[in-house]
Amino acid sequence: MNRKKILNADIVVVGSGIGGLVAAKKATDQGLEVLLITSSKLCGGASYFPLKGTLGIQATSGEFYEKDKLLFTEDISRVGLGMDNPHMVKEYIENIQDSIGFLNEIGFSPWLRADKRPACFAKHPRDIYLIKDWKEARKQAQIIFSSIPNLKIEEEFKIIKILKENDCISGAIFKKNNEELLLVNTKAIILATGGIAGLYENNLYPEDVDGIGHIVALDAGAKVTNMEFIQFIPAFITPKYNTLYGEHTAKYVTGMYDLFGKLIYPGIENSDTKKMWEERSEYAPFSCDFKSSEIDLTMIESINNSNKGVELKFSKDLYKDSGEFYVVYLKWLKEIMGIDMCRDKIVLAPFAHGCNGGILVSDSGETCVNGLYAIGELSSSVEGANRLGGNSVGGALVFGNRAVLKAKKYIEKLDIQKFDTDKNLKEFTKWLDEILPFQTQVNEIKSRDEIILELKKIMGAHGGIKRDAKNLEDGILKLENLKQYFNYDKETKFDYIDIYLKIEVAKLLLKSMLERNESRGAHYREDYPKRDENIYRVVITMKNNNLIIDKIRV
Repeated sequence: MNRKKILNADIVVVGSGIGGLVAAKKATDQGLEVLLITSSKLCGGASYFPLKGTLGIQATSGEFYEKDKLLFTEDISRVGLGMDNPHMVKEYIENIQDSIGFLNEIGFSPWLRADKRPACFAKHPRDIYLIKDWKEARKQAQIIFSSIPNLKIEEEFKIIKILKENDCISGAIFKKNNEELLLVNTKAIILATGGIAGLYENNLYPEDVDGIGHIVALDAGAKVTNMEFIQFIPAFITPKYNTLYGEHTAKYVTGMYDLFGKLIYPGIENSDTKKMWEERSEYAPFSCDFKSSEIDLTMIESINNSNKGVELKFSKDLYKDSGEFYVVYLKWLKEIMGIDMCRDKIVLAPFAHGCNGGILVSDSGETCVNGLYAIGELSSSVEGANRLGGNSVGGALVFGNRAVLKAKKYIEKLDIQKFDTDKNLKEFTKWLDEILPFQTQVNEIKSRDEIILELKKIMGAHGGIKRDAKNLEDGILKLENLKQYFNYDKETKFDYIDIYLKIEVAKLLLKSMLERNESRGAHYREDYPKRDENIYRVVITMKNNNLIIDKIRV
């Protein structure tokens, strides 16, 4: 902590994915002095982590706008299963069509998809805009944001503590490379730190998308909900690890095999399982609400035995399909990734992807903390027990803009703030002593990397698709026990804050899963395989560095 930097700003935006960039751009347009802080280089997070040829944004159909507003709401509500947020849904549907242009403002070039194929989980087709060319978009964003005079950018700093005074945001603490401290004095913070998939060994997100923003917001007084509804999507183990599998190809599967060559689930040549593969081709993430979920559960059972993945084999008719989804995906897969689905050995496993829950917010991204806003996947936004395809990026656009407009009004109402840097530093030091008391003896020494890898293995073993009470309880205990391997002293414990926060986020996830004693959407409990007739939310707060869990009837 000897190296520290102190900065002031009207508003701080944390995260430089699409949500963070939109918020930063809109805040500078409002004339605010903006500080954009990202844990990676500019243009990070899941937004710039290309896993397939294109990324889609579902929008209210322009031609049938009024009718589609009702159908769109119906789609989201149906798959949300009572866990969606109607106040967010309403504003999303009203604003998404006009928000597509925000993508151009941050360096992308969206276009309207030619066909009208319904998005994942949707029954009704509507406008879907696509983006691609991640490298070019990043290049354009760097040009755009480097020319904004009222914007300052700090890269590779991770938020670790939000500071308050008189129940209002007064600043935040960030760390860089386990050695440099950044103290920011500010009136408002917009968090856009993304989801939690980076906590899993098999994941489809960048490593820095690890949920720390969730626990930092909780510590500041925010609330979270729906964290148990995590999307797990099949992805490649081989021939190229960590590449997204295009679910629409499932209707051409001729069989699923374990890694010893044994057929474990017949393909389309069997009349009964053909229907399952056809249904499975219509959605990407696991959901227990479909009969075809037996495909995923069979996959997981085999993986638990072989500890790797399953092999899918495909009909050559796959490459004869002229549908836009097939042509674009298969071309990208072959030309960019070097994968031929019929030639290569295709081994898949479920990978952690999006999180449907997050920080409880208003339809303008307000948390219950004055001056703190949350947008994008960090927030409990439009989604519910399942996530309708094409809504994730769209939500970042709509609520990134709305959060800025609300934050500006909040800032304008504040009296002139005099930031007390010394007081903020003392508050941070006090908190650090509470969460990481000085250790005089360590039972066993493990490196930071070893602890993080162990955490990821715990999450994979205890927080995957198949869940039960005993396994979840064991996982929570293992996570807590990880702290005994911390190897710090009075001078070096600052280095361990981010590991402590990762462990707390992981516990937050497993505890959320443990509290939902039913199977609903993305959440599957082997010991509670049926859906509870009573609809409730698992809401979590934090007090004295401990997680407090409530079940609230909907």
